[in-house]
Amino acid sequence: MDEPLDTTTLREVLADLPFLVAVADEGGITAAAEVMGVPQPSVSRAMARLSDRIGAPLLRRDRRGVALTDAGTTLLDYARSTRTAALAGVTAVHRELERAGASVTIAFQHTFGRRVVPALLRALLADRPDAHVDLRQGARESCIDLFEKGVADAILVSPPLPPTKHAHTLRLYAEPLVLTVAPEHRLAGRDRVQLSELADERLLAMTPGYGLRTIVDELLRDAGISRTFAFEGEDIQTLRGLASAGLGVAILPPAIQPSDNVVEIPIDHPAARREIGVSWHGDAAPAGSAAAALQDLLARDHRWVDTPGGHGKIPSPRTKA
Repeated sequence: MDEPLDTTTLREVLADLPFLVAVADEGGITAAAEVMGVPQPSVSRAMARLSDRIGAPLLRRDRRGVALTDAGTTLLDYARSTRTAALAGVTAVHRELERAGASVTIAFQHTFGRRVVPALLRALLADRPDAHVDLRQGARESCIDLFEKGVADAILVSPPLPPTKHAHTLRLYAEPLVLTVAPEHRLAGRDRVQLSELADERLLAMTPGYGLRTIVDELLRDAGISRTFAFEGEDIQTLRGLASAGLGVAILPPAIQPSDNVVEIPIDHPAARREIGVSWHGDAAPAGSAAAALQDLLARDHRWVDTPGGHGKIPSPRTKA
């Protein structure tokens, strides 16, 4: 069956339906014009157009003025439904916009989920309790990719992202890296260890693409050690577990909670450390109010982060391009 109205005519009918609802609700053309804030002739012409396009009279004269015909009464129910659906759609869009404005995305490397990320979220939610935070964990390269694509509003990575005209970087703190070995390992009783002593060891490391792997590769290269890793993983806890089982040694950040299953030995090298930083966009206005609150927090305050070891807050200069 063919549609009774073409697209153009249907669009014109939809534009005039509010006049039909107003006439029915207010009981007349004059009252409808006052409510809609238009001249009375505009309402009369709208009703005439609507009747013509529908193909049936919608109003009839009576002693009190005008009343809806049977066709007008039938169309009125659908006109009300159309208005209700349109209002519901607009309301839904506004709610989506409110939710989007309250959303912020933070990408971070896996190892920052136990200390740095919770501290940042506490500070953000203190300023913006209704913020919805989308957390994305991954390797350093994947975090940077999300940031450069505009998916992440901020990233926590090590080494920190170099500051540019498109990004601000706040360097939070640096933590030492230690050699993690089993308690029975030959180096377990040492106070310090030289990197050169690892030349014959089975080495455990994160897979390429992780910030820690980049630092370890540079340390070993500086020590003249070129080795194939015995195991490459995507989780520091897994590497620590393998070391505790005597399956190799790993250069890792210190464990948050000390364990009798492994021994952590300081490394005698000035570059045996990793610096943690947070970066956020600096070349465009934030997409929503929550993202703006995050940017404001990062730009004005670094006291939300604790130093490793629980020694309180640490100052860190903000770096901008």
